[in-house]
Amino acid sequence: MMKKLIFPILLLLHIFANAQDTLPDRRQIKWFLPDHLKLQFAGNIGFLSGGPGYISRNRTLETDLLFGYLPQKFGGDALVTITAKTTYSPWRIHLKNNYNIAPFSFGAYLSYTFGTQFDTKWPSYYPIGYYWWATSFRPGLYMGGKVGKDVVIKNRRRGFECYYELGTYDLLLISYVQNTKYLKPSDIVNLSFGVKFGF
Repeated sequence: MMKKLIFPILLLLHIFANAQDTLPDRRQIKWFLPDHLKLQFAGNIGFLSGGPGYISRNRTLETDLLFGYLPQKFGGDALVTITAKTTYSPWRIHLKNNYNIAPFSFGAYLSYTFGTQFDTKWPSYYPIGYYWWATSFRPGLYMGGKVGKDVVIKNRRRGFECYYELGTYDLLLISYVQNTKYLKPSDIVNLSFGVKFGF
């Protein structure tokens, strides 16, 4: 029954979405300057993280560079991270008064945590192959959605969005696969929230 409903739902989303949603009033400035800034709470990349990002012309693909911080009282150590994220939002539903919804987004990230307690490769006193992962790098996956509003300021359309993400990272996924009797999906998934300010 569920499989029969998926195709009609996707078809309706496609009809409501505007795949050719370009930005005719996009900024006429240097191409290398970012399109937006993001501020995110949680998500395995810091208690708070933020930074610049870019968006494709049809507004389906975003790439961000976020700098995160986890205070000592929450993580045991004060941690600083840098994260590269990419998010794909295939559908955008336009509503009244310049509001829009991206009901489904998914993406991946790679984070690096600074600190002498984290290693890019394991010390030589461990046998080769004893540990296969680096403690400083963490790849992860996430999915979520967002709601936004386009506003016109000085004859330029600028976007404001709120989003949520459900994510996890490699070590948690492996632990889940190896311990399905003891772990539930909720044990390895992190909920995060964020806002995006378009230029």
